[in-house]
Amino acid sequence: MIKAFFSYSTQDAAFVREVASEVGRAFATIDYRSFHAGGDILDSIDEALKESAAFVFFLSKAALASPWVGHEIREARFQAAMGRIKNVLVVRLDRDIAPGDLPEWLNRTKHITTIAAKPAARRIRTLIDDLVRQGQSPRFVGRAAEIAALQDVYSAPEPGAESQVACVTGLPRIGRRATLTKMVRESLDLETLLVIDVEPGDTVQALAAKLSALVDPSETSEGSLQMTREITALNDAQALAHALAKFQEICQYHQMPVLHDAGGLLDNDGDIAPYILDLIESLSQYPDIVTALLTNRRPSPDHFIARGMRQLGVVHLRPLEDADISRLVGLTAKARQITLAPATVREITAAVRGYPPSVTFALELITAYGPDLGIRGRMLSDFSASPLTSYLKQNKFSNLEQKILRVMAANSPLPLSVLQEATSTSDDDIEKALVHLIDVSLIVPTPGGWYEVSGPAVDAIRREFGACTKAEYRAVASRLDEFLARSEDGTDYLALQRTLFRAMDKAGQQSTPRAYALLTDRVKLAEQYYHEQEYHRAVDMATDALDADPGIHQARTTLIRAHVKLGEFTEAGDHIAELKKRGQVRDAFFLTGFLERHRGEYREALRHYQKALDSGRGGMAIHREMADCCLRLGDLPRANEHISRAEEKQPDNRYVVDLKIQIACKLSDRDTALSLLVRLAAIDRPEMVSHRTSRVEYLFGNTETAYEFAQKAVEKSDNVRFEVLANYVLCALRTSHVDEASTALDQLDRKFGRQRRDIRTGLRARLSIAEQDYQTAYAYTEQFVSPERPVHLLIRRDALRGILDRNALAPQRRADLKAELKRCEDRLAGREEDFDLDALGNLG
Repeated sequence: MIKAFFSYSTQDAAFVREVASEVGRAFATIDYRSFHAGGDILDSIDEALKESAAFVFFLSKAALASPWVGHEIREARFQAAMGRIKNVLVVRLDRDIAPGDLPEWLNRTKHITTIAAKPAARRIRTLIDDLVRQGQSPRFVGRAAEIAALQDVYSAPEPGAESQVACVTGLPRIGRRATLTKMVRESLDLETLLVIDVEPGDTVQALAAKLSALVDPSETSEGSLQMTREITALNDAQALAHALAKFQEICQYHQMPVLHDAGGLLDNDGDIAPYILDLIESLSQYPDIVTALLTNRRPSPDHFIARGMRQLGVVHLRPLEDADISRLVGLTAKARQITLAPATVREITAAVRGYPPSVTFALELITAYGPDLGIRGRMLSDFSASPLTSYLKQNKFSNLEQKILRVMAANSPLPLSVLQEATSTSDDDIEKALVHLIDVSLIVPTPGGWYEVSGPAVDAIRREFGACTKAEYRAVASRLDEFLARSEDGTDYLALQRTLFRAMDKAGQQSTPRAYALLTDRVKLAEQYYHEQEYHRAVDMATDALDADPGIHQARTTLIRAHVKLGEFTEAGDHIAELKKRGQVRDAFFLTGFLERHRGEYREALRHYQKALDSGRGGMAIHREMADCCLRLGDLPRANEHISRAEEKQPDNRYVVDLKIQIACKLSDRDTALSLLVRLAAIDRPEMVSHRTSRVEYLFGNTETAYEFAQKAVEKSDNVRFEVLANYVLCALRTSHVDEASTALDQLDRKFGRQRRDIRTGLRARLSIAEQDYQTAYAYTEQFVSPERPVHLLIRRDALRGILDRNALAPQRRADLKAELKRCEDRLAGREEDFDLDALGNLG
């Protein structure tokens, strides 16, 4: 763990102790905690300095007169020259000390003047956090060609050909930031990157507000809110000028401002957001600004051409070659003092598949279990499917560490004190847990001084450790609201105010004046509610966002999908028509296919999906959806063709693997289905793996086993999904657990009362048949929205048979029912179809 050595006079000890307490004991090395009485004090000092990455000198006249401090300063200079001490800070406690009173090397370091503990602690934490971020970056290997390409963008050999902005593309975790950082340090005389997320629903005003929160934060939460409101009230030209001024300041601080595409920089056509184009176009007026874009794919050049702008220099990063990964494994292992055999290095190289950060997690497993067990126990072979998920599954995180990760995956960023209070943890326990999670790169410090979960780990944490509970959201909201009410630390309050808004909304609490939401927060919450199957809340939140700005594309697409899931097809169709009006044709075709698929009109859905493909819509999702339609239509060759294309694009996507299992079941290929279940277990949540196992066993006729796995799926679910609960009801009915089925069906109706009416009605009818109440079952069949589907005809047939066999009926009534029974049997023509719970399940 990175630590700071505090050098000070005993006369200043009380103040230094207060600063150390604010910094956190795990991060500070100071003599009254680290040095052993009766031992060799000089040796203890030297050893402590050797283990510290930062040196903090509390400058006072008493400190300058102390021989012990003099020794510490001399030793610190030596350790700095050796490269062990990387950052030095002088905290001036006395303004009257002249520069000539200090050694020259200390005059060249960073200085602050303060007699208050909080500002000093904040500056020291910033120093440490910067070192943490550097330490979490993997050691650098390869990328010579990419670095040369970036150098050519920023300093082309031909005069006038150089650019102020480059675009670095590539998949997440591929090393985009590390490559850009290495280039700017070595070639542009900049120290580091300051990365700003561009999110769905962001505007130039939102960008300006985010930049101000980082560059010139207010001293109080109230001041931050006032500043944010003033910035968001600016017109576009004023906000753009403000954002450019902040870019300029960032560059003056020897940092590069970098815009990271978090869903709002590029649209589905690859077009850059217009206000970002405005910013790039204006850079010529600010020649001292150099910046970059980080995206997953290459931006479209069309709008650059239309504006007469020079096209972006684009540098694309691919996975590292095996030789480079092997070098990286060796260097990282050496730094951790791990000895690896060549065979183990080869195993790790194959497992991480060219993704540098995965080396960290692979070596953590080797450290925890040893190289032999790591390989023989198939940990690394499983690891290759999904490094983060496998790492979380196999490593032994304490209950507290799991809780911290679960809370922070849903509520980031957070201050350390809020996290401690929200998890009801002691000083020692929270510091120990946080230090470990920082060391393994799951928690990272933010530029604003808080802590957050590393972006790529969020989904894996949710899958493995569960979703944040409503009680945990309430605890975060309460403690964070109190923190903002009293805090005067003066840093990025906007990020915390946004976290507070989201936490309060998820907790179902009334917002407070200290909570603040950018439009992107509503867009992201709408999408989160959608994926949690809280479709009515998704509709409300997306509608709020569109009321504020009808042009937010992602909010409208989320709204359309939520309306479809609720069976509100007319409303969804109206919004699809709006997409067409706005020229977003390929998405309109895709979402029309999505709508028709949920209606059960699979041929019509395929027709619209094909139109979307022909219009240029690509990606994994469309092929996955087309594979699903082909599967429902019984066209298994085409289903296999499309799912293979989806798998090429995202081989570790859990929906793709899940659909491959369904196709294998349709082909009666039990062995393939079971082998794919093992693969699914590495990348999906435990309850969904149990659910899919239940469906496989059910489809192969093993209803008792299917019931057991369905029960496990429900028990493991923090927020049980429709398909999981519906499958449990069905399995309970098939195995004569009628009471359990009835209870679960009541829960299904309470939780999903506005969703999938025909499935819930059909299960009600099946429950009535199991209870031999055939008249009620028959009455339910009158309520089907799509009564001619085979499964609904089967239920009606069974209800009619029960009525005819067990009831005394008037002759005409019996004749009518017999005629109705014959009609059902003729329509079925011998087909025996069950509920297709998978058709409307995980996809979408």
